[in-house]
Amino acid sequence: MSKVLVIGCGNVGSVGLHKMAQFPKTFSEIHVVGRTISKLEAVCASVKKKSKGKMDLKVHVGDVSDKEFFSKLLQDVKPKLVVNWGSPYDNLVVMDACLEYGVNYIDTACYEDKNKYGFSYKLQLAKNEAFKKKGLLAILGMGFDPGVTNIFCAYARDYIFDKVYAVDILDCNGGSKDEKIKFAPNFDPEINLRELILPIRFWEGKKWQEKGRLIDEKASHFEFNFPEAGKFDPYLMYHEEMETIPTHMPDLKRIRFWMTFSKTYLTYLRVLYNVGLTRIDAVDYNGCDVVPVKFLKAILPKGEDFNSSYKGKTNIGNIISGVKNGKKKFVYIYNVCDHAEAYKETNGNAIGYTTAIPTVTCAKLVLEGKWSGIGTKNSEDKSLDSKIFLEEMAKTGLTWKVKNLKDLPKELKKNY
Repeated sequence: MSKVLVIGCGNVGSVGLHKMAQFPKTFSEIHVVGRTISKLEAVCASVKKKSKGKMDLKVHVGDVSDKEFFSKLLQDVKPKLVVNWGSPYDNLVVMDACLEYGVNYIDTACYEDKNKYGFSYKLQLAKNEAFKKKGLLAILGMGFDPGVTNIFCAYARDYIFDKVYAVDILDCNGGSKDEKIKFAPNFDPEINLRELILPIRFWEGKKWQEKGRLIDEKASHFEFNFPEAGKFDPYLMYHEEMETIPTHMPDLKRIRFWMTFSKTYLTYLRVLYNVGLTRIDAVDYNGCDVVPVKFLKAILPKGEDFNSSYKGKTNIGNIISGVKNGKKKFVYIYNVCDHAEAYKETNGNAIGYTTAIPTVTCAKLVLEGKWSGIGTKNSEDKSLDSKIFLEEMAKTGLTWKVKNLKDLPKELKKNY
């Protein structure tokens, strides 16, 4: 039985809090901190209702980017674990406070500087020695992608192949929202849109390759039939798990990331970019400083506006090639999640569900002593057993499949 402190109660945090409440023997006392009292009260009421009064969250209002506030909160709550489902802008401040207090840490997305485009684990991983000296563990990027996609790589490395040569990560959202919702990113619009306008990068030949941007008219894509989700076009883009996976897979020759988008979605994205609404610098409007992307975030539909009507499924997985016993081998490891089922259980959608359940699984393993160690780690680290995680994740709410392929799909044999 353990006390945990959770940061954030948005689409991902809300799902995660509902799921934690289903395991009271592990998460015996759950504290949650956020900036907006109405959101905190709403998720608290929902968790209490769905748990039939068995779980009553302890709510705290405040901004964790204020280190003095968060440090005092740690001293007052005295948690055994901090789970960060909040803004990646705050990761460094939160990690430093955890170091000073002395508590283990888990997050889902790597650090971003709110004043600069781009994201990287570099500054978080630089805290490795500090966490080791304190005898503490920090597990970074523990959602689905990043997170489970890293673990699929580790599982392939440790249990399926002798050598892994190539990885293609494919993320498909085959869901459809209410037709009244014309454009709405599936998680924090500010973070999502900042990510989508970055240069496309992939790792091949032991170095990074760069090719255009997702918003380019000729961005690389192909049609793919995703099991249970359907036919959609995944587009080549850069994603954070690619930063660390090559470090832990010495035989790897190439890793790429693909995500599905409709042509309509990309048209909206191009227009928003071209008119300046994805800008992160402040502009003067009638004497007030306004950051365009933050303004856009404020007016775009939120999860609560479409979760109840979301239909269809997501499919996220890795197509991996390598050798086993001297012979070529190809596998597709993936998960399928249903939007409607996710809403029924947690009031969220499949995007939030697939992100939150891996974090809850990781938290369970850490609190129960099944995953341990010291220092800062990503989930593909050899010291973290991928098989134990995947078995536990299935019990926690997300199943997974391994499909043997005769060869790589022809689209993935191409050079992009």
